[in-house]
Amino acid sequence: MGQQTNWHDIWSGMTAAVLVLLVFAAACRPGIAHAEATVLQLTTEQLTPLNMSDDDGKTVHGVAADKVHELMRRTGIGYNVQMMSWNRAFELARRQGDTCAFSTVRTSEREANFKWVGPIAKGDWVLFGPKDKIGKVSSLEQIKGARIGGYLGDAAGRYMSGIGYEVVVSYSDEATIKNLLAGRLDYWVSTRKAAQAIVAQHHAEAQVAELFHIRSVDYYLACNPQTSDVVINSLRAALKQINSDGTFDRIEAKY
Repeated sequence: MGQQTNWHDIWSGMTAAVLVLLVFAAACRPGIAHAEATVLQLTTEQLTPLNMSDDDGKTVHGVAADKVHELMRRTGIGYNVQMMSWNRAFELARRQGDTCAFSTVRTSEREANFKWVGPIAKGDWVLFGPKDKIGKVSSLEQIKGARIGGYLGDAAGRYMSGIGYEVVVSYSDEATIKNLLAGRLDYWVSTRKAAQAIVAQHHAEAQVAELFHIRSVDYYLACNPQTSDVVINSLRAALKQINSDGTFDRIEAKY
């Protein structure tokens, strides 16, 4: 009589082998598991047309914001977006783990404070001033000693201060334009499209105008350095995808 097959032992052995394979596969994917488990806190400001809200920050859209939403969708990373003053948004990302601020200009001063994903948008820093200065003021050399308005934490104002100009800091661009209109400031440094929107909101087109371009900049998602490299690399890979498949350009065209 032949040896009797013990099907119970065979089945138990197969089950154990499958479990070993599953555990091994999971062990080979720790980064993916970590990325999926991470919930990022995203901070931003009202900055037309990059980050905007029409409902007190409940939803945020814009050239940069839409790209950030798409990055999160493609990576499957959980996230929350909060809109606040720029200085608070920036400082939270600098100090708090798993927190990222957008849209952040990448500068040498800020480089070591963050892990960077981008660029996610482009912009231009310009000088605004009294409309009667058009054609009379067209270079930085002509405004030495002038009182130039900027807002707290903004890279444009910090840049101007860093190259030797007097920058009077307010808590927002809205406060800055009021000071400019009241004659307490001579000029105002800001991002072109954001400043144009603020001028229009204050119906100040007859008084305030762009005088000249200072420099072009790139904007990034700036993440706290404690953020996992797996998360950062996943976001960077997704950004390459939206650049290559046309999504990046389609979002730009909306605004």
